[in-house]
Amino acid sequence: MSSLRNLVSDLRPKLLVVKAAMDVNGGAARDLLRNLPEISKHFHVKFACLNILDSQKSFLQKQGITVFVPEEQWIAKGGLFNEITAGQERSSAKAWRDSPSIDDAIGWADIIHLTGGNGSMEFTQLVPKTKPMHLHFLESKPGLHDDISHLKPDGGGRWKPPLMHLLQIYQRKKVEDSFSLFKNNSRWEISANSKFSAANLLRIYQIRGDIIYPSVDLSEFSRNYSDSEILAFNELNLPPSGSYLVTVGRISRFKGIYEAVEHIRNSGLALVVIGGGNSRENESLISFGKKIGVNINVLSDLDSEAMRAVLRNSVAVIGLAHGEAFGLTPIEAMAIGIPPIFVNEGGYRETIIDGENGRLISRHDLSEWKEAFEQAQDIEIRSRWSNSGLQRIAKLGLSPENHAVKLQSKLNSMLSMEESP
Repeated sequence: MSSLRNLVSDLRPKLLVVKAAMDVNGGAARDLLRNLPEISKHFHVKFACLNILDSQKSFLQKQGITVFVPEEQWIAKGGLFNEITAGQERSSAKAWRDSPSIDDAIGWADIIHLTGGNGSMEFTQLVPKTKPMHLHFLESKPGLHDDISHLKPDGGGRWKPPLMHLLQIYQRKKVEDSFSLFKNNSRWEISANSKFSAANLLRIYQIRGDIIYPSVDLSEFSRNYSDSEILAFNELNLPPSGSYLVTVGRISRFKGIYEAVEHIRNSGLALVVIGGGNSRENESLISFGKKIGVNINVLSDLDSEAMRAVLRNSVAVIGLAHGEAFGLTPIEAMAIGIPPIFVNEGGYRETIIDGENGRLISRHDLSEWKEAFEQAQDIEIRSRWSNSGLQRIAKLGLSPENHAVKLQSKLNSMLSMEESP
């Protein structure tokens, strides 16, 4: 029986999964790590990246997944000079070229699954045009096709976007050239992570793509409050349970963190920010909160257990990001039974049904936001939203198992086209 299982395992297609930047441990990295164990049930998986946390690498290796990463890990540098000169794109391209064994990994694979993000698109330069490759498109590179990303976190600097769009001509062309490779190659295909992202893919790059949603693991984000979560929460020294709201994201105008602070003014609730920025950015945000009477705590580098504890003890999870592609936070909140209250924009509209499993609210309707915060503290409404949240997750099929099955169907379809005469 053991030899039969090994034979079946050996017959799985060989899949090289690629994502350049893992060390930020944002939503895309979390989602990929969440799905890879299920994907590896359908494929013989190896993983290539340019940077990775030790904990992430250890997790993948325990799953039996070989990890290719340079000894000197790539650093995704931003800043004006890098944007004007496409420095990030050029440095990641070099890092991929210099990455040991990457050519062997590409040659080994029957098919490649590339996840978008900083440094990922430059990987395409190494792949033979005859090698089937699938891109999971998350969002367009911030700032290339939007104004919001160029504003200061508090909304200042409105003079900057027009100037930056002129200065980014070279960088924009580099990125668009990478996408044109998919447009002109029938062996390379793209799936977006939401209907909203698929619309952007078509609008910006004139490419039609399928949709494969991210996932949430209900065993990870369960309804059970463990003793270790209680300990983790107590160690964070946050406001008391049921006295604060949570928002997740880096301090930027795109994520709408300052807007979140403004929207909870006079609510009597504190704000916990998971993500934040550098020490100066964190201090500026906390100072801004004090000026308008909002107590702010900023947390970074939380593990899953601590993050669950922070979410579970909150009144609600809120978000005012501009054009969020999908948004993992709402479905993670739904999974553990915490109300999601989000701006009625972007990918949020695909998971939240207003008044049924949370709230979707116009960005500028402050009275509706105030009412939503009050609703989230009503036990009956909270319970109803909580039950509907699990139903919504099930209806959309947002599990790692379903994600893996949909990806398998897509990749097998691409492989069958290779085999047909």
